[in-house]
Amino acid sequence: MAWRTIIEYSEAVRSPNGLHAASIVSRTTSAKMAISQASVEHSQGGCGLVAFHVPRVAMAFSWRSDEELVVRYPEELPKPRIDATNDTFGLGGKGRVIYEPVPRLEIPPVRWARAGSLTVVAEKKLERGVLLTFDADGRREHAFSYYDTAEVDSSSKALRARKLQGGGPSWAGIVHGLLALRAPEVMGKVELDPEGDGLTVRSPNRAALLRVAKLVALAKKDEALLLAAIDRAMADGEME
Repeated sequence: MAWRTIIEYSEAVRSPNGLHAASIVSRTTSAKMAISQASVEHSQGGCGLVAFHVPRVAMAFSWRSDEELVVRYPEELPKPRIDATNDTFGLGGKGRVIYEPVPRLEIPPVRWARAGSLTVVAEKKLERGVLLTFDADGRREHAFSYYDTAEVDSSSKALRARKLQGGGPSWAGIVHGLLALRAPEVMGKVELDPEGDGLTVRSPNRAALLRVAKLVALAKKDEALLLAAIDRAMADGEME
């Protein structure tokens, strides 16, 4: 059955020198699923930060410098999944995030802007991850979604032992390495969109995403291939 996803954004709060912009994205579906996530964008991309499974969660952003951001969220909400008092953002993960739970009244009201709606028309569970097909403003698009941190055999701990982020940003690097090694012809056909815990790979080309999904599944079985992909991503400056 198809369902619609409504996407809304808060106003962005820029860092002192304008290098980064912090905002909230809220996604609500007709399947009664919702998430609100803080994020930081910069000229080379962006990354997802703390997330709550509630729509339109008001958060407040305060920049202490271009590389230090304070995110305040309502104290009555469940403890964030990251289970940490800080996180990182930006190129090379040099930016530091400090999370502070505060009374809801201390967070200014958020003005939300509608970004549009997506209609998911198909969902296919794969060996690893999920392949989604959706209509976006009349365009047919596809996305491969993979959350290694939710897997029984998650690689997150091993990645963190190598001083890597361990979640979505690390898997964005791994996918880059896998494509560079095994499917360079696919690299220009996909867009990597990492967040803290997971990775979404987008493309109008469904076959390209299936190739990505097969390589991810293969890397989870073949440690040598996984390590080779990490080494390639590090060499290319794409590993976090």
